[in-house]
Amino acid sequence: MPELPEVETVRRVLHERYRGRAITAVAVGKPTFYRAPPLAAVRALTGGTIAGFRRRGKYLLADIEGRGSVVFHLGMSGRITVGEESPHVRFQFWVGTEAVRFHDARRFGRVGCELPELGPEPMDAAFDADYLRGVLRGRKASVKALIMDQKLIAGLGNIYASEALHLARVRPARAGKSLTRAEIEALAQACRTVLELGVELGGSTLDDESFLDPLGRPGRMQKHVKVYGRETCGTCGGPLRDTRRSIGGRSSLHCPSCQR
Repeated sequence: MPELPEVETVRRVLHERYRGRAITAVAVGKPTFYRAPPLAAVRALTGGTIAGFRRRGKYLLADIEGRGSVVFHLGMSGRITVGEESPHVRFQFWVGTEAVRFHDARRFGRVGCELPELGPEPMDAAFDADYLRGVLRGRKASVKALIMDQKLIAGLGNIYASEALHLARVRPARAGKSLTRAEIEALAQACRTVLELGVELGGSTLDDESFLDPLGRPGRMQKHVKVYGRETCGTCGGPLRDTRRSIGGRSSLHCPSCQR
């Protein structure tokens, strides 16, 4: 699933390329997403002028002059491209002669959805060790599940949560309430660090190339991960373990030597 760095990478390309330009046409594919774009979103885009693109957590927002904002969510496998065709185009709009296409093989993406309640992002001033301590205080749930809860902290998914926990030397299945003050401080900083690196490197492009930027360029974060998608630890070289049973059945690799 695209996380904050991947969505930010998409936002930057679209904002630089289309800010101030008019949308000349809009088309909804058949079959579309599981939840088709509402008519209000289609009308807001059709003929509108793009004031810019913003991002909130994993959500992309297109600001249309005089018409408000249209919210996009890439779902599990969604991609936004300039011009590229595929059998999985669910939604598209044109800026001049260029088609901006939303591809989604699994159809979980959304156009025109409501922006849900979201917590602060790790790069926000509101996010610090004190805030994270409040999130974890008294909680029996795993620390990884807690930092991936978008209502508590916006932007972290499986890739970057795994990397942040490794950087902070904390095992993902530990109860939130078990972390010490020093561990919480290290984890707060690690969440910021891995997301900032992910943005700097243009996101993560895995072997299936499920993420490429709108111009078809891969990210480089995958070359710097220490645990996600690996068999051995990128720090000590030791074998990794998967605690998926402890964290809702989702893969959660960690290094038993580096993480406590």
